[in-house]
Amino acid sequence: MEYLSGGSLARQLDFYGSLELDTVLFHSAEIVCGLEFLHNCGIVHRDLKPDNILLDQDGHVKISDFGLAVPNVFGDKTISGRAGTLWYMAPEVLQGQRYNAAVDWWALGIIMCQMASGDSPFYEGNDREKVISSIINDEPRIPRWLNDDLKDLLRKLLEKDPNQRLGAHGNIKYHPYFSSIDWVELEWKKVPPPFQLRAPPMEPLMPSEENPLSFLL
Repeated sequence: MEYLSGGSLARQLDFYGSLELDTVLFHSAEIVCGLEFLHNCGIVHRDLKPDNILLDQDGHVKISDFGLAVPNVFGDKTISGRAGTLWYMAPEVLQGQRYNAAVDWWALGIIMCQMASGDSPFYEGNDREKVISSIINDEPRIPRWLNDDLKDLLRKLLEKDPNQRLGAHGNIKYHPYFSSIDWVELEWKKVPPPFQLRAPPMEPLMPSEENPLSFLL
């Protein structure tokens, strides 16, 4: 067991608004590793959001809160049910369609946009119907000042057709945005975070026993 003292990604975003782009890259790559591990085990998280991405004392991420996760989703198997947090739900979930692990990659796209810009790419107010309509109908608002590789990755993660969404369709690790990442070194935590973690005080969390990927709680 380890002492997890870095707080959540949500607290980082509340504290800073947005993150440095090298930090966005690092966090995103570690989340990719965690999602890939989950999906290879047939687990769809269904509630990926900044509150459920925790940081250890060094700044490495842990995906947490598996209360809505569904196991044994392999191959062409799909699941149903509107589960998750509204602002991070994929269009197919909101439209009552059957879905698969592609919903987690959509949520990653939302989170990455928030980390990079401080804003959601869709309507983020408290009007439920406007949120749903925006996710289903609007094109994502991706800031022009982001670098081209990041903008391209966000568009591919926020593809409304889950069959064409990167992560579910194609290996996200090969995208040019991640060209500087040594995935093997990253998975074994041999790549140091590009920042010194600072966060408001919070109660520590105790994650489960470490595994080589160690991006899951």
